[in-house]
Amino acid sequence: MRAAAAERFRLIHHLTVRFSVSWLCRQLGVARSGSSAWLQRQEHPGPRARENAVITAEIQEVLQRHRGFYGSPRVHRELAAGGHEVGRHRVAGLMKRTDLKARTRRGLRPCRKASSGACGVAKNLQQQDFQPPAP
Repeated sequence: MRAAAAERFRLIHHLTVRFSVSWLCRQLGVARSGSSAWLQRQEHPGPRARENAVITAEIQEVLQRHRGFYGSPRVHRELAAGGHEVGRHRVAGLMKRTDLKARTRRGLRPCRKASSGACGVAKNLQQQDFQPPAP
């Protein structure tokens, strides 16, 4: 179902107190049967929707456990190791639908100013000689 249609059905549901459903459906250009079907899906989700809700909760738990650094392939591996039989594309789709994204690690940034002492060559605390006399 398109997101725009779902928004229309949601609007119809909120405005049914003031207007008739038939009139609202005509004005918004959607079928009355579609509005009724949407309302029934909201009240009684099907088995796939209930299963998706459980899997999404598991995905959120895995992401929380790993501080959000796991993407969909790693999350899928974690779920499979935990005994959940779910496809990797389904995991990716659920993550996308619920806007769960992996955090990216910051790359190594070389020091710009070696003379500042903050990130240059470390001090020679053991007084080692790094200039051998011969190879």
